[in-house]
Amino acid sequence: MSLFLGIDAGSSYIKVVWLSGNGDIAKMELFPTTAGYEDAVSRMLEGVSSSVVTGYCRRRISRLFGIKSISEIKAHALGAYRLCPDARFVIDVGGQDSKVIRLNGDGAFSDFVMNDRCAAGTGRFLEVVSQRLGVSVDRLSELAERCRKPATISSMCVVFAESEIVSLLAQGEPVESIAYAVIDAVATRIASMAKGFGVESKVVFTGGGALCSFLVKRVSEKLGLPIKVPPHPQFAGAIGAALEASLVLSS
Repeated sequence: MSLFLGIDAGSSYIKVVWLSGNGDIAKMELFPTTAGYEDAVSRMLEGVSSSVVTGYCRRRISRLFGIKSISEIKAHALGAYRLCPDARFVIDVGGQDSKVIRLNGDGAFSDFVMNDRCAAGTGRFLEVVSQRLGVSVDRLSELAERCRKPATISSMCVVFAESEIVSLLAQGEPVESIAYAVIDAVATRIASMAKGFGVESKVVFTGGGALCSFLVKRVSEKLGLPIKVPPHPQFAGAIGAALEASLVLSS
């Protein structure tokens, strides 16, 4: 049986998807991008018909194992379209960047905008904050939903924002208020980028950031648009890479 492997080697996690010969998702796997990840990738390449890699570490994996690499934009466009065929705009929030992609109706992208020079509006910002608050990233949404009076975070620079959070905690500010303020600030940054890009309808949210339900909610409210989150949104890039792998073999 043919198996097509898609690898999204992100800065925080490596997501892997196997597609069967008929295009169904046979298996998905996720593990941290830590030292020695190359050995894990090597094992996953065994027994597959074709492989494609995308993501932050794609060039290294492509060189090591001689497999094709594609841009994150192409991979996320293909993956988002597979998950939500009616999508026309993709908001993707990963560990090191956030991006908005315009789809042309057949899974290809026609344009995109990306924030990859600052942690503001990315998963890294949320990770740093969660560490300071002593909670998991998954719990940030739960805390923010319970907020009665939001705190104020004036800086979107991770370094300065972290200092602000330390000060707020020292003043006895509730963690719920800080969680709300941080997620709202990230949402403001993402929504501003999306508005400037002309996002207007049929929006799908992918990447690890889509797992933060309060972030999705605030972005939706700021845009004034409904946003769809597909199942397993963090695997969109890996799905797109696997789809490309199936095309590589057939070409």
